[in-house]
Amino acid sequence: MIRAHVAALLAYVDKLDPTRAPTTQEAVLERLDAWADVLLEVEARAPHPEGHDWDASHVVRRHVATSPYPIKAADVSRPWYAFRADVIRRHAGTFEPRLHPEIDPDAAPGRAYFDALRGSMRAVASGEQPPVTSRAIGPAALAAETPQQAYQREELVRRMKAGHRAGREENARRLALVSRFPDLLAQMHRLPGQRMWRGSVGGNRHVAAIVAEAEARAASTTTREEQHV
Repeated sequence: MIRAHVAALLAYVDKLDPTRAPTTQEAVLERLDAWADVLLEVEARAPHPEGHDWDASHVVRRHVATSPYPIKAADVSRPWYAFRADVIRRHAGTFEPRLHPEIDPDAAPGRAYFDALRGSMRAVASGEQPPVTSRAIGPAALAAETPQQAYQREELVRRMKAGHRAGREENARRLALVSRFPDLLAQMHRLPGQRMWRGSVGGNRHVAAIVAEAEARAASTTTREEQHV
């Protein structure tokens, strides 16, 4: 809230509760400085996705009407932060890259992306941008699937299943291979998190090294057997 808005809000406070208004210019300015500092990040007005809009003057009126104590700046800021948290909580967190042409869509998420994301969240909190709720992006808004899209979806599912099946088969092959060499299997089980190893490598270089050693031994054994034939 800018200083002029804070001054207008304080004038409204004094109108509702004139008996507690400061009586000297020095006291007026001192109160204005303190309120402007506390309400720096508080909006004068902001919309709510369900119509429970924020208005700082309504908070002032409610306090004067219900509390026997003089209103403080914190009596306005605390409800604001609760309001802002509620609005952000309702926001689905979707991020529309087309609204940020300064970000390279092919680049890995970096500072520009996170700055834009934080800016989007601030815009939602302040009411500059309405929150996108999960209901707004639910299945009801999806268009009917075309035959081509159905085929592509089924083909994608088929390929995913084939990939999973091939992965399971490769895990079984590696498990059977390493199990041929008890010392290597013992080394595998001593690795952190591999006590129940089932054949997956998963980018673990220690696991990969043991599998490679088993493959080298198996190849060497096959070569010797072929030489004896």
